[in-house]
Amino acid sequence: MEEFNLTPSPALLDLLGKIPFKGWQCVAELVDNSIDAIINNSSELKDFQKVISVSIPTKGKIAENQPLVVEDWGIGMTEQQLENAVKAGFSSKNTGSNLGLFGMGFNVATSRLANTVQVWTATASMRNEIGVCIDLRDMKKSGSFYRPKMEREKRPDKTSGTRIEIYDYKPEATNLLQAKQITRELNRAYSERIFSQYGIKINVNGEQLAPFRFCIWDKKRSVRHKYDEVPAYIEIDEHLKEEMFCENCFSWLGDTVDTPLIIECEHCHTTGRIVKKDIYVTGWVGIQRYSDSDHYGIDISRNGRILSKLDKSFFSWDNENGKDDSRFNPEYPRDTTYAGGRIVGQLEANFVIPKYTKDDFERDDKNWKRVVNFIRGEMPLQPDLASSFGYKQPNRSPIGRLFNAYRKINQPGSKTLVFAKEDGSCDHVTSRNWASYFFDGNPDYQDDTKWWEAVTKADLKDTQSTFNPLNPTGKVVQSVTSEPKSVYNKQPLVPEKYPGKKLFKKALHFDLEKILGEKAIDLTLIDYYPENDLSIPIIFETQGSMWKFNVYLNNSHPMFRDFADGYEDLIFMETASIYAQAKNKLDEWTVTRIYYELKSKYALETMLSVPNLVTKASKLMRDIQNKLVTGEGIELPRLPRLELAEEAAIKKKYLDLERKGISDFRAFLSNTKFLKYLDLNYVFKFVEEFPDVIYDGKIFNLPYMELDEESKQHQTKKYAGYFSDVRWFMNDLSKEGDEAVKKLKQQIIRNRYSIEILDGSINK
Repeated sequence: MEEFNLTPSPALLDLLGKIPFKGWQCVAELVDNSIDAIINNSSELKDFQKVISVSIPTKGKIAENQPLVVEDWGIGMTEQQLENAVKAGFSSKNTGSNLGLFGMGFNVATSRLANTVQVWTATASMRNEIGVCIDLRDMKKSGSFYRPKMEREKRPDKTSGTRIEIYDYKPEATNLLQAKQITRELNRAYSERIFSQYGIKINVNGEQLAPFRFCIWDKKRSVRHKYDEVPAYIEIDEHLKEEMFCENCFSWLGDTVDTPLIIECEHCHTTGRIVKKDIYVTGWVGIQRYSDSDHYGIDISRNGRILSKLDKSFFSWDNENGKDDSRFNPEYPRDTTYAGGRIVGQLEANFVIPKYTKDDFERDDKNWKRVVNFIRGEMPLQPDLASSFGYKQPNRSPIGRLFNAYRKINQPGSKTLVFAKEDGSCDHVTSRNWASYFFDGNPDYQDDTKWWEAVTKADLKDTQSTFNPLNPTGKVVQSVTSEPKSVYNKQPLVPEKYPGKKLFKKALHFDLEKILGEKAIDLTLIDYYPENDLSIPIIFETQGSMWKFNVYLNNSHPMFRDFADGYEDLIFMETASIYAQAKNKLDEWTVTRIYYELKSKYALETMLSVPNLVTKASKLMRDIQNKLVTGEGIELPRLPRLELAEEAAIKKKYLDLERKGISDFRAFLSNTKFLKYLDLNYVFKFVEEFPDVIYDGKIFNLPYMELDEESKQHQTKKYAGYFSDVRWFMNDLSKEGDEAVKKLKQQIIRNRYSIEILDGSINK
């Protein structure tokens, strides 16, 4: 035998379908290839050729085997290009200019959904369309990768382009192909640049995707920080470096050299695929028109595909001394944290190498670290912290400037771009409400004209140094007297109706307008510690409108000690009562019905929804499993006690996922990474067997090793009870019908607290 035939089994394609792509990721992989074709040939295409059409079948149509279709009207492919496009593992693409990076995306996406896919394509010069059918069942049966070439007449309305048809669905396709969810995810999968720069249009079931736009201040807005006029929008266009890059193994090879000699990659020893690559970052960072506890951060994209949404890693400083210091993890937001952050941005970094799922990228890349240092600086954002580490100059990076100028949002007006209430205090609720109008497409809220009017209006108000919600204006009421006014004759303040200590807690916005036809209700929650005994547990006080209230939570009332449920439920009930009075149709809109609507929309996680509780229980155990297997795992002090069936399950799943056997099984079991290859039910057993690995802040913030034996047994027994409740949700309650669930209501109520206790004890 002079050579070995290493052509893989066609079963490889079926195995690729086991890679856990989500439905929208499968569709995005196919759309990416069409985007590549349009971008690479943009100058040759007319507008109608820059349209990508996606047709996702409904559940009923999937049952009827109607195909999922992704089609474009681009330049199409030749026979050789078609063969390469569907060949497993092949990629002739330049890694600097394409989304479909690895050449496997097509195979993973299609085999994840179905057993059969047809690809039809034609160039303008072809007489007919050519096609190929990948039939996994037939290919496994025949043991061959060879597929016959198909041919058919072109449609009268199409001279060139490519059409992919997927059918003969796998069972999981019904859950993966949810059209609304896929449309929502695709809307957020691509940066606005793809659409605006190249004129691409993507239609999903006839609905055109609308690329996500941040609700940001106009480029002409700015605030002054010391001697620096800091714009609310900073453009980024920075060439950081040029390096050699191997397109075969995706490795950086250092500085470029001009030489006639052939350069070989030091990693894969390939020649002929070494290119010069620019380390370039473009985009912008700026200030959102509202602050939010979650919606802030930087979108990072590669060739238009967003790899990380609202990335907050720029707001943490990488201390080179390696010390874990909460002073800079994160650094932002640090001031007025209840309102959240508002620094946002979009960065295009075409040199980064995505992970195969395209939902992140290799962050250890030295060139990515160059980008981070340019965008946020090599020093802390906080001036006092920077000074403590010996930095003398201010952080002049783009995010550094924004941080210093816009970090504080506790003073309204044009100096901070923050709204004000009628009393002159900061208003973070209205700006969030207006943001919802922006995202809904309301034309009055698209540009920042109304927003600018609102902040400049705040400049006319006297800002209060302290905010007293019971005397918001701070005005002094003068007594009636005939005596002349004197600087020595101070007039008394109006006595407070509810004297005592008051601390802002949070703002709530309840909007049932689409259901009730009534306006939204805004609540400002205040922790209240009265000076005298007060029999009212929660006080609603109107603020110049029947839809705005200050809500005082009387922390001295026994309700906060005696009630199992928190104050949130009473807030919902009081709000429901306000809506019921406004509606005044008690035969139709009772307090309890409105209460249910409020809970369903704003507190779904607290309701006794069996699917929701089962999902929360499973997520909790998956979080524990992920913590145990992430990174290098945790070395075990002893080997786990496994049953033969568990050992067999590990070996089988390892072979399925890693495509090789385990060489040293005992050594393999000495690290928690073996948990990756067992189902979630084994995690319960592991927790019971290895409390010394689980507790002491490793997974749970529960002391263990420092306790005496009796205390250890007491604690582990208590937590074993919590885990037993979680297991009940996953394995027992999930199988019960509606009637049984009604009878088990009390047990559900009791057991759900175990999920909350365990989730709250995890070392985040």
